Amino acid sequence: MRNQMIGFGMALVLAAAAPAGAQDAKAAEILAASRKAIGNNKLEALKTLSVQASVQRNVGSMQMQTESEILLELPDKYLRSDVSSGAMNMAMSTGFNGDKAIMPAGASAMPGGGMIIRMGGPAGAIDPHAGEKPTPEQQEQMNRAMVRNSRQDVSRVMLGWFAMTHPSLNAQYTYAGEAESPDGKAYVIDVKDDDGFAARLFIDQNSKLPLMLTYKGRQGRMVTNMSGGSGATRVTAAAPAPAQPLSEEEAKKQKADRDKQIADLKAEAAKPAPLVDFSLFFEEWREVDGVNFPHVIRRASEGATTEEWKINKVKVNPKIDTKKFAVETR
Repeated sequence: MRNQMIGFGMALVLAAAAPAGAQDAKAAEILAASRKAIGNNKLEALKTLSVQASVQRNVGSMQMQTESEILLELPDKYLRSDVSSGAMNMAMSTGFNGDKAIMPAGASAMPGGGMIIRMGGPAGAIDPHAGEKPTPEQQEQMNRAMVRNSRQDVSRVMLGWFAMTHPSLNAQYTYAGEAESPDGKAYVIDVKDDDGFAARLFIDQNSKLPLMLTYKGRQGRMVTNMSGGSGATRVTAAAPAPAQPLSEEEAKKQKADRDKQIADLKAEAAKPAPLVDFSLFFEEWREVDGVNFPHVIRRASEGATTEEWKINKVKVNPKIDTKKFAVETR
């Protein structure tokens, strides 16, 4: 996937001032029509879903190929599993089971409820979290943040798949107006909740299918190790251990250098990434088991495609092994 530039080509015409109740009624009418076009009774009967996709992603100057699987069991279970290859080989699973987060292996709590993930490195690498164990308060803070983030992530794609968020989000829908492009018009629905979720859904007026979702989010980033390579939480020692024992002064200097590397890494990982504008495009709709489903999903940031999903397999109401949603005890 090239870092393709996207032309949005849609002019937004905001709705004229109207009572909030009227706005909500209009949004409900449009969303009901969209869900009918997507699957009607089949959509209402949906309890479980599995989606397998090949994902190409641009991470800085690197390109990553990922095989992804999403498992959904309503009302309270979600799992996304990614196995990446190319510039970086890694496997990671995230999601939630009720109010418990399914966290990647090696996740560590950071101030503010964030996390970083330790990745294996070469011999001599310094792990800044070696020997550290999150306090119960840190663990609970990270759990809440992970559940919140996963609910928001799955809700964004569910808006494009089914014109609805995940039921745990308690979303509010408001009609915002129309958007016009050379290809036609779209209804615009604003979606938000009381916990910081906010997105704008565009629904084609002719097909009634979702076209696009826009939202603000934090750009994912990597912390670079001291040797110049890329590693999520890795700092490589500047030099191999000397053949002769270090003097007391040399040992103190080496320890001070390493302590500074670790402190710098923690400070960098703790910085919140800047908010940027994202767009999700839902394309190539095809029927699967009576439900229309987009088979290409593209994510764009600042006018450039950063991620492209090609859906390989969709199963509606499959039987899912409950062990898939097991939460690791830490």
